[in-house]
Amino acid sequence: MIKLYIKNVLILYCFIIFFVVMINFSNVFASQNDGYKNFDSLLSVIKMQPQNILINDKQTPIFSEYLTSNLVFINRGQDLVADKGLLSAVSSVGKNSMFGTSYFGSFSLETSKYKVGSGLDVNGVVLISGLAQKVKMLTAGAFFEYSNGNYNDILNSLESFPAVKGSGDKECVGGGLLCRLDFFDKFYLDFSGRKGLLKSNFYSLDLTDLYGKPAYCDCDLQYFSSHAGLGCMLAFSKQFGMDIFSKCFFTHQDGKENVTLYSGEILNFSELNSQRLLCGLRISKQTNSIFSFYGGVSAEYEFLGDVKATFINKAITAGSFKGYTETIEFGVLGKSKSCSAELSMHSYLGIREGFSGTFKISFALFNYLERFAGYSLEKFENEKVGRFNKVFSFSKKECFLKVLGIIKDLNGKVTHKSFKKGYIAAFEFSKNFQGFCLDSTEVCIYIQDLENVNVEVVSNNSLLADALSKELFQMLNKDKKEQKGGGKVWQKL
Repeated sequence: MIKLYIKNVLILYCFIIFFVVMINFSNVFASQNDGYKNFDSLLSVIKMQPQNILINDKQTPIFSEYLTSNLVFINRGQDLVADKGLLSAVSSVGKNSMFGTSYFGSFSLETSKYKVGSGLDVNGVVLISGLAQKVKMLTAGAFFEYSNGNYNDILNSLESFPAVKGSGDKECVGGGLLCRLDFFDKFYLDFSGRKGLLKSNFYSLDLTDLYGKPAYCDCDLQYFSSHAGLGCMLAFSKQFGMDIFSKCFFTHQDGKENVTLYSGEILNFSELNSQRLLCGLRISKQTNSIFSFYGGVSAEYEFLGDVKATFINKAITAGSFKGYTETIEFGVLGKSKSCSAELSMHSYLGIREGFSGTFKISFALFNYLERFAGYSLEKFENEKVGRFNKVFSFSKKECFLKVLGIIKDLNGKVTHKSFKKGYIAAFEFSKNFQGFCLDSTEVCIYIQDLENVNVEVVSNNSLLADALSKELFQMLNKDKKEQKGGGKVWQKL
């Protein structure tokens, strides 16, 4: 009996030694051959059952929150395109709208928390860069998009199960089109559409198999999104203006089947959609010819945002980020002769919490072919409403030089002029006539020598033509009086 007992103990001891050796062998084998990444692979070779990760139904929502973070990350790029990206494109063509194509770019750095589970943090940077072109009142452009970031998530399970943490990296590469149409002097419509590829992964040290291997998976997902917006720009004075806007967003992310974790579990999820409505306003103040400051508030509501997924053929508790988010923003805009730059900060409250910072830059790439071909006055000659004129008793040459000086005093930029033909074309009057126009709005001032000199201000923006003509005529009258009194002498510019 004793001998039989000793024999059984020795057999059990040998079995334990063999099991330990096999575990160590599996670790060495995995480091030398990528085909066997863990001990489960080796066990499958010798016809043993693979070991799954230790997880229960209360912890599986960590996967739906991973999928939610993907959609949230895609939406961050859409927000940049529809806001600062469009404004950067419009600003770039405003630098020199007659010379054709302009370059624009925007960069955003942000960190945000979403009230999904116990807290979903999404961090990253988004960069868009492209070319824009202005045709009359329409600005259109094409852009390239790149974003890179990560997410961290924590799920406090119910009952006695421990909390689960998940994290991962994300990268988006894509491109799209954007456009903005200005009409009726104050209103505008804008639109954007983009398509790209999202690469993301999931990693959790709290979900492991019996041998301590953490849960891990990665997947590539295609997405597309679009937005449409309507806005109105109001002017309270030359320094104060207000922009009231409303935008509707839609984002689609493809679903995917058979996303396999390293330990063999299968994750399936259907396509994800997001539909948001954003309403807000911005108030801006021009402090000098270079800098302006603005502040704004907005409210956003997410209508969709539901995640439908299964893990090992069992439905996961749906994750969602439906609800309201309020945003407060402050920014400063600086303009020079050749470019413009803007820095803004945003703070979020509601379903989304946290902050983001955005930097945008724009400048023109001159089209010398169009420049060489000459400048057309046809759009001014056909204008019926935005025309205002007055007769002065200057000589044509004297009046021509005075008008050039006044344009300079009003911070306008002369693009074309011809003394022989009697016209001066200029733009960028928004600094002195904020709210009446954009930087790109053009004005032509005709100076014709009849019995006296007839000065006529023409613009397709009748509000700007009216305001500028009053200012110009008043300054010319003032110069005439000073000239009679000997108080002011004009020199050739």
